[in-house]
Amino acid sequence: MACGQGRAGLARVAAPWLLLLPAFLLMTYAFVLPIGSFLEYGFYRFERGRLVQDFTFETYRRFLLDPYYHAVILDTVKVAAIVTTIALLVGYPLAYGLWRLRSPSLQRWFGLIIFSPVLVSVVVRSYGWTVLLADQGAVNWTLMRLGLIGEPLELVYNLTGVVISLSHVFLPFVVFPIYAAMTRLDPSLREAAMDLGAGWWTTFRRVTLPLTLPGIVAAAQIAFTLALGALVTPALLGGGRVLVLPLQVYRATSEINWPFAAVGGLALLLMALVAVVLSNRLLRYAEP
Repeated sequence: MACGQGRAGLARVAAPWLLLLPAFLLMTYAFVLPIGSFLEYGFYRFERGRLVQDFTFETYRRFLLDPYYHAVILDTVKVAAIVTTIALLVGYPLAYGLWRLRSPSLQRWFGLIIFSPVLVSVVVRSYGWTVLLADQGAVNWTLMRLGLIGEPLELVYNLTGVVISLSHVFLPFVVFPIYAAMTRLDPSLREAAMDLGAGWWTTFRRVTLPLTLPGIVAAAQIAFTLALGALVTPALLGGGRVLVLPLQVYRATSEINWPFAAVGGLALLLMALVAVVLSNRLLRYAEP
């Protein structure tokens, strides 16, 4: 009997680890080993179009001390921060409106519309925004017809076009975490606030908003980390003027400059990890 109980206890302990083993092996192969390769190649040199396998800190030194790369890192963080802010400002009212809909069918249809940017190829979506934001595109035409502007605005091949397109594509990743947080709210809390004389705005400010802060922080974390790694949209809509770090890494890879590509990739990973750690700390304070 004791032997059987021991085997049952061992099976209960081992079962979670066995279930986690496939994911662990996949992460080791697809994440840990590439990071190890990045660390290795980062200490090599790229000289006259070829890789020199000498141990050196030259690539790290050039990346950390060159003002050009300081500007690239600053632009990368700036783009990610602006995109995250705009996505939150647009996404929270969308999530709130989706949550307040009483018709399940309308919720499904509006949810599909919000999710639709993810279903379109990033290349097709970027070219679509290029057409819409062009000098003779629909956006400038509409603004001019309404009398809001006198001449076409420069909305493509600059930071503005990149931010608009990225905010559009990352909007679902902001809306649905916030919407999920709202669906977990206890309706009796809002009803109690209103019964005590609180109006809509007071109820929203004192009850709904604080209880959905975990969803807001999670949405910001997702949008910021995704925006950090955006490549195709800055390349197509930036017109070579928006020099974000993923674009620099791609160019280095195309030139077989593996040391710089490795250092740039590690820098992106470090920035994403810092963002995740900071958002997790905010999430801890935001939990009700």
